[in-house]
Amino acid sequence: MSKRSLVVALAVLFSFPSLAAVQKTGTSDASFTGKGPAGFKLEGKTQELNLQDAGGAVKIIVPLANLKTGIDLRDKHMREKYLEVQKHPDAVLEVPWSAITLPEEGKSLSGKAKGKMTLHGKTKDVTFSYTVKRTGATYAATGSVPLNIKEFDINIPSYLGVTVKPDIETNVAFSFTKS
Repeated sequence: MSKRSLVVALAVLFSFPSLAAVQKTGTSDASFTGKGPAGFKLEGKTQELNLQDAGGAVKIIVPLANLKTGIDLRDKHMREKYLEVQKHPDAVLEVPWSAITLPEEGKSLSGKAKGKMTLHGKTKDVTFSYTVKRTGATYAATGSVPLNIKEFDINIPSYLGVTVKPDIETNVAFSFTKS
């Protein structure tokens, strides 16, 4: 086989997502929670979440365009004014595989690890908490990352005198297989 044929064969082989080292299975959830005065709580949710193998790391990608807070006008403000999803469509957490431990069959592990969060065009080092449970070849993962949105140059949401605090909690839940 010539060098050119080998390169073409490898390019075709690695272009199929089903052959990726990490594959999302089933449904997923991603959310954020912000708090304001007098017990005000702002929650945004989506079931859109993608995984991407980045060699020695996994990227957890949450498209932001379909986050829902339960109020259409607030969703529009969030997408257009604060997150600017036309310019910055995704939130991405990149985690080195070496930073997390995957459990043995039938077991669960929890821990804290470091990764890189990209949000609103800014990338910052973050620490996150995670739990992974293994059933057969499938891993069920949950995780949370506390963020200060000012560190990502996101304006503090405020509407009709109600201002959300800059510290928010983000959460994800998804299942995957890893080959």
